[in-house]
Amino acid sequence: MAVVRQLVVTLENRPGALAELTSALARVAVNIQAIAAPEAGPLGAVRLLVAQPETARKVLGELGLKWVEEDALAVRLTDRPGALGRVLRRLAGAGLQVNYLYGTIEKGSRRALVIVGVSDLARAARLVR
Repeated sequence: MAVVRQLVVTLENRPGALAELTSALARVAVNIQAIAAPEAGPLGAVRLLVAQPETARKVLGELGLKWVEEDALAVRLTDRPGALGRVLRRLAGAGLQVNYLYGTIEKGSRRALVIVGVSDLARAARLVR
């Protein structure tokens, strides 16, 4: 478990917008470790956890995109039934609100990476150690 800094990019909801963003990041070798791009209206918030945040910020600026950075909880879970439920029950039991969640399984890993936005990051980080 760790606290991570992610980029939240405001992206126009149109064909090709996400492809342009991810391609621009790829051209400068920014590795996307996790991404969430939920359904949106005219504009959407794309959450990115990247291995090279400094380079990614530069690309976002060059593309004229608006973004903010925010901390989130990164939880590594075994890829087994019930692993996520145990963590979420622990957070719920402490009265913490999960605002969003997205996940991925890293290449070559037997563990999933789940990014969680919570109402109290410090408390959540202590709970899921």
